[in-house]
Amino acid sequence: MPHTGTSEAKSGAPPSGALPASGGSFVRRDKLMRIEEDVQRLWDKTRPYEVDVCSLRRPRFVDSEPCNGSSVKNKFFCSFPYPYMNGLLHLGHGFTLCKAEFLARYYRLRGKNVLWPFALHCTGMPILACADRLKREIEAKKKEHELQEDKKEDQQEEGGSSDPTKFSSAKSKLVAKTGGLKSQWEIMAALGVPQDEIARFADANYWLDYFPPRCKKNLIRLGVAVDWRRSFITTDRNPFYSAFVRWQFMKLMAAGKISFGTRPTVISRRELQACADHDRLSGEGIGPQEYTLIKMRIKTEQMDASHAPHAEFKAAWEKHSSTNEGQSRQIFLVAATLRPETMYGQTNCYVLPEGEYGVYLAFEKSRVSATAEQQQEQRQQPTLQEKLAAAAAASKAADTLEHIMTREEALAACNVAFICSHRSALNMAYQGLMPLEASGGADELPTPHCLHRVSGQALLGLPLAAPLASYDTVFALPMQTISLEKGTGVVTSVPTDSPDDFTTLEYIRSKIEYFNKLYGIKEEWVLPFQPVEIIEVPGLGRQAAPTLCAQLGVSGPKDTQRLQQAKEEAYRRGFYEGVMTVGPFAGRKVQEAKALVREQLLQEGSACVYYEPEKKVVARSGDECVVGLLPQWFISYGEAEWRQQVEDYISGEDFSAFSPQAQHQFAFVLSWLKEWACSRSYGLGTFLPWTVNTDNPVLIESLSDSTIYMAYYTGGDMYGQSVGPLGLKPEDLTEAFFDYIFLLSDTPPEGSAVSVDNLNLLRSEFAYWYPLDLRVSGKDLIFNHLTFCLYCHTAVWPKQQELWPRAFACNGMVLVDSEKMSKSTGNFLTIEESIEKFSADATRIAFADAGDSLDDANFQRETANAAITRLYLLEGLVADFVAGKIELRDGPLSAADELFQNEIGLCVQSAAAAYEAMQNREALKAAFYELTIKRDQYKQLVGDEKMHRDMLRMWIEAQAITLCPIAPHICEYLWSCLLKKENLVVDAAWPQLTYDSALHRKFTLLLSCVEEFRRAKEKALQAAAGGKKKGKQQQQQQQQPQQQLTHGVAYIAQEYGPLQQRVLSVLQRVPLVQGLQGQVEAPSDFMQIVKDAPELEDLDKNQKKEALAFASYQMRDELKACGRSALELRLPFSEKALLEAHRRFLEVSLELTSLEFRSSDDPSPLDSTNCRTLAKPGKPSIFFTSV
Repeated sequence: MPHTGTSEAKSGAPPSGALPASGGSFVRRDKLMRIEEDVQRLWDKTRPYEVDVCSLRRPRFVDSEPCNGSSVKNKFFCSFPYPYMNGLLHLGHGFTLCKAEFLARYYRLRGKNVLWPFALHCTGMPILACADRLKREIEAKKKEHELQEDKKEDQQEEGGSSDPTKFSSAKSKLVAKTGGLKSQWEIMAALGVPQDEIARFADANYWLDYFPPRCKKNLIRLGVAVDWRRSFITTDRNPFYSAFVRWQFMKLMAAGKISFGTRPTVISRRELQACADHDRLSGEGIGPQEYTLIKMRIKTEQMDASHAPHAEFKAAWEKHSSTNEGQSRQIFLVAATLRPETMYGQTNCYVLPEGEYGVYLAFEKSRVSATAEQQQEQRQQPTLQEKLAAAAAASKAADTLEHIMTREEALAACNVAFICSHRSALNMAYQGLMPLEASGGADELPTPHCLHRVSGQALLGLPLAAPLASYDTVFALPMQTISLEKGTGVVTSVPTDSPDDFTTLEYIRSKIEYFNKLYGIKEEWVLPFQPVEIIEVPGLGRQAAPTLCAQLGVSGPKDTQRLQQAKEEAYRRGFYEGVMTVGPFAGRKVQEAKALVREQLLQEGSACVYYEPEKKVVARSGDECVVGLLPQWFISYGEAEWRQQVEDYISGEDFSAFSPQAQHQFAFVLSWLKEWACSRSYGLGTFLPWTVNTDNPVLIESLSDSTIYMAYYTGGDMYGQSVGPLGLKPEDLTEAFFDYIFLLSDTPPEGSAVSVDNLNLLRSEFAYWYPLDLRVSGKDLIFNHLTFCLYCHTAVWPKQQELWPRAFACNGMVLVDSEKMSKSTGNFLTIEESIEKFSADATRIAFADAGDSLDDANFQRETANAAITRLYLLEGLVADFVAGKIELRDGPLSAADELFQNEIGLCVQSAAAAYEAMQNREALKAAFYELTIKRDQYKQLVGDEKMHRDMLRMWIEAQAITLCPIAPHICEYLWSCLLKKENLVVDAAWPQLTYDSALHRKFTLLLSCVEEFRRAKEKALQAAAGGKKKGKQQQQQQQQPQQQLTHGVAYIAQEYGPLQQRVLSVLQRVPLVQGLQGQVEAPSDFMQIVKDAPELEDLDKNQKKEALAFASYQMRDELKACGRSALELRLPFSEKALLEAHRRFLEVSLELTSLEFRSSDDPSPLDSTNCRTLAKPGKPSIFFTSV
């Protein structure tokens, strides 16, 4: 498989971000890329990654492994969450999927049968939303074009007519209306789509034709060891997969895991459906936050007519103050609160003086409400027919989500008006609290009926009737820290229990003249209102906020750090420890009273339930999401027994999350995760099976159709995305069919068009490959997909725990050169771009080096560039070896050869342990960097004797196999092309090399002696020259002939001194622990064991210090390097014999004429120093002389 001449080197300007690997050219990278192309052709021809249990094409499994599955299976099945096909795969995808890729390749080398499939996700809203957005942009451009054609001046400005499906660089009007977001046209161009092809993406189906094959091509270029026969796309474009998803949902419905009801849901206003994490541009993981909306009636009859802002406000309001029936329409300031029980302590309310508010028509009570409780918690589970009837009724009910009315209709229907921020009004409107007018907003979406706008300053001083307050009238006052992006922009004030309220009120009170000049604040609005005590908190009394502010030294409203601390403390202690002192619930704990007071307010009509997103959420269609009360199908995650089943499983021995942090994250998510909206009216995907033949068919959302599809992989290529080798049709894939092949029934389906032989073949594949052994993912999917996966496996196979997933490995996000990937900073890279810049293997090496924890990983372009050089040099070395250009020796192995062979064994074992622990950076270090260092050290060790041919060949083969999981292309080339091996390296066996810790200690002792002796010689030369010199003295010294130290005497200690022996005897009793890669390590508390040891009690202060330093060194450094032998009282070999055997190596390394070895008990007559007393076992001392 020669690479020369098979493809041309890349020409032209180098890609941005790549560094020249040699001189000013890219010769090295281009050579690696040609090798990769040739190797990929070899793999395409030999198909090594296509695996079957009972193969239709060719067997790949030993005969002893039964096809019906067995309790002990030599297999490894891994997967990666199928990526969404609205763009090309980037480095984040590549980094995570390579976690599975590296381990899959490693286990192949260890003899396991590996299944590593890969599918592509197209379900959901994003593709259709982007297609429709592009369609709207094209239509808008056409209208703009038509308008320009009608105006001669515009024609001249535009330079003539233009193609309405071609976009210039200027932003369209649509972009301006969507808050400055990039147009979809620009986004498509940024994805690399040719300008003349972009318009085709207005058809959602074209996305499915365009991106999946390109993503597959890029992954093949990356070199993934995937069985591509099992690849598929989702949506009803793949009727086979849709049949599988329908079966899954029928199983969930039959198990009582799916319910129907109205729930507060984060929704897209444009699509009028739930906007789940996969449907969002930003705000993943954000859910609804529930508030109590307090209605504070404006006492219009008490407004101060002499106060100009009030007069203007009253005049504007009087136009709408009467209903059609002639009754008075009430107007309220509405405030969202999390603490309704504190309303007894209101002294005022706050608004943002510079804020803009609206006066919105509202209903007296919501026209839709959330279902009271989860259906699965009711005594009787509704039948499927009852659920379908409820769903049908909800779908036929008029205006269940959008209450669209004309202004006249709204005025007739609404007896009240709310003053609040526009953002909160939008949320209220989709919760049945306000009517909407059609297409009234700048985004061309429905908007609440706003009677008029009003500034926050105009609201100051309004007299209010506040529910439950002890004051008949309170007033609106200014607060500068209010955000219109949270709550309603109106804040109730309870200064006894809110540090914010207390500090602001006291600040206004202390500067009343200033606020009078600034905002017209009058004394009678502020000074008479003293704090009202309502809650007793142990240790804080009945005025928790003033007490905490005093204790923490809060200086005022701008003392943000200490104020935040006071707020958190006041809320926590008030809620968990506080006791009500007023009202009908006096004497009750706040925890109990909160719900009771809230219910009282709701029953009286003084408040209503209000929801909004916890933080800002933007849908992929570009609109900011709101919380709506949505009639919806739900998967009942969080149901008590179901949750307990999952919690018990992940805490048991059969499941691994690879790190305590990830394990805790799963437990945390299970503690709060509740019902999940699983149906959609807009998007691509599969219809819920029980809605297919109804008047209102609904789609399954994208995080719900992707929870157990790993099972589909096991036979996916046989019933596949199109008619496969078994000749099955979509209609053949019935519920009974899936029940049988997925081991839920032992009886083949009666009347099936599928033969029993084919059914058993598919059943055998599933029985062999399942369960899933590993799923890799970004840590963000712990909060949804991965937890859903666990839930749904336990629901579909409730009594077959042996089929539940075995391990999830999660990682952090990927940075590029320590910065977040971003197109604006120029460090955003797709997999395709990275391959073009660095080659596939160099990219994979940078992935391996990027990190292995839940912390964000760091892909370093410098690492990728350095890898190009290292791989190029490795190929050159092996080519020279094969061509006989390296001078080598044959014959018996020397002591140095044996040491080198042992070091190869150490690297092989270290790499194996690291791969299995998914510590890829450590695996790369052992399999590439350390092996290279060992070869260089071996070359140095043998010196003039030259390296042994067999040893170098062993090293090359070990390098090719152990590095293969990370850099498979170059390793395959070394193995198959240069070494001319009969089999592929991807099918090779992991090297079976032994490792002896005593030999390793010999090797490290030799190398450390060279380093220590060199440092000692430098000091000796410096001392002979009169010590360190500076300036002119140093210059004069350099001009004088330097004394030559040509002879050395090394002292060797047979055993440690008495103090060290006592310490070692203590350390030998310390229970060692096993590290992540199987190595022995010291426990974290070992120093305390040493300190408490009776053998060391009689030591004085200096001796104790020396003993502890020695213990720390032995346990942290020596134990890591030498294993348990580091704690022995004597070395397990003759140190003098070892050094004698390698005398020549030491003499050459130290530039000595002679080197003598003596016992530390036998001083040299030439030595007048105390050098020999410094020698310890494994650490000889040395002095130098010129005689």
